[in-house]
Amino acid sequence: MRWYLFLILLCLGISAHAQPVELVMPNRLAAKAEYIKGNPDQPAVILLHGFLQTHEFPTIHSLMEGIAQSGYTVLAPTLTLGVPHRQQSMACEAIHTHTLEDVTGEIGTWVKWLKARHGGAIILLGHSLGSVEALAYLSERPDPAITRFIGVSLIDGQLRMPPADTAKFLSELRHAVHTGEPRVVTHQFSFCRKYQATPASLLSYVEWTQQKVLAASARLPIPSLFIMGGRDERIDNNWVDKLKAHNRVTVIPGANHFMDGEHEFDLLDLVLAELKS
Repeated sequence: MRWYLFLILLCLGISAHAQPVELVMPNRLAAKAEYIKGNPDQPAVILLHGFLQTHEFPTIHSLMEGIAQSGYTVLAPTLTLGVPHRQQSMACEAIHTHTLEDVTGEIGTWVKWLKARHGGAIILLGHSLGSVEALAYLSERPDPAITRFIGVSLIDGQLRMPPADTAKFLSELRHAVHTGEPRVVTHQFSFCRKYQATPASLLSYVEWTQQKVLAASARLPIPSLFIMGGRDERIDNNWVDKLKAHNRVTVIPGANHFMDGEHEFDLLDLVLAELKS
């Protein structure tokens, strides 16, 4: 039945109402987004995609259509990641030069753009690494228009290394950044076996260890909800329990990291309930 309703929504042509947006970021790169204007009396939603993806990634695209169908204003940007007019996901082997600070600057720019057009409350939603990037933005000086945060499939850190090895690796990266070593680091990162980046780029992300993510989530200045999959293969077995210690967490039984299949409807139901709260 849910699949039937979903097909009906597609036939209604929700995507046809999406407006392409292009905006120059603080780093002077042009970024793209999709924007759907909804009811001005309801909060607007910004959707942040996951690692190396775009706003067209299925998890984000499905949420955008479902949220917009319920009458909400939705903005789904594609972060530049150092590439102007980026429209495709990036390869692990590309040489990544963008930093997390660049990303939080872009998030802030999109928030200001949406705030100028919506005027009401804005809810920030991130998927996977997008949730960590949202946490980084909210840990700085977030715009007061942001009144709520929803983290979907929040990851537990990108390095799969023993604590001692992680500390040593971070120390080496900090030294390379401090001395200005002009080199590219090739290392395992997230799902990439060989991720290539400058020391400053990689350090800005891997410094967000499991402990830092937990600390940032626990001291958020706004209400938050974390939605996790019961069969998420990209997190440690005890990650959800650690997250529950200081946060509101809802687990979708059987759902994987991407909340695909029938679980995308469970995810949408939870998100809509949170938007109405």
